[in-house]
Amino acid sequence: MPILKVNQGDCISSIADQTGFFWETIWNHANNAQLKQLRQNPNALLPGDSVFIPDKREKVETGGTTKCHTFRLLGVPVRFNLRLLDEQGNPRSGIPYTLVIDGKTTKGTIPDDGSISEIIKPNAKKAKLTLSTPDWGPEEYEFQLGHMNPPDDNAGAQGRLKNLGYYDGPLNGSLDDVTTDAVKRFQQDSGLPTTGQIDAATQSALAQRHGG
Repeated sequence: MPILKVNQGDCISSIADQTGFFWETIWNHANNAQLKQLRQNPNALLPGDSVFIPDKREKVETGGTTKCHTFRLLGVPVRFNLRLLDEQGNPRSGIPYTLVIDGKTTKGTIPDDGSISEIIKPNAKKAKLTLSTPDWGPEEYEFQLGHMNPPDDNAGAQGRLKNLGYYDGPLNGSLDDVTTDAVKRFQQDSGLPTTGQIDAATQSALAQRHGG
């Protein structure tokens, strides 16, 4: 399986877990240099992208038969990172929350910077965040993990605009009036020309504001 075609919901971390590699081994492989330059973010691939999967290399370790040997599996954990801001861009802190990722529940209180970060499985698919706000009651947010298309894809731009609070429509890739209006408001807030077009400058700003 030297070439793997990306499906919706795939990312380099899930592909690496599926094929038995560290994600850096695949992402930084010379045969994936063009994909890396095109997408830039290993967690935002487009369905149909081609990912090269290298052959596994056998590693031999020696050890005496009368001794006990410890082997440690190395790797960088995959994290679910989220930052909650109010309409003025200030962190929403001090709010109790419940986060459920593929059935695993974590509870806590949002810290001063508004950020939540949890280690997840590389192939995690769904997350649900519930905020226990004192004034408005519970707020619920659901996430399809690995489903964010790159920012140069229209649906990927819509997804980032939605997460940033500018867009509340479907992620269908359509440049309709609702999407164009959301793009204009984002461009205005970002100091960009308000063309309503998802040009290279807008894509870059979206990726930067969204964190990928």
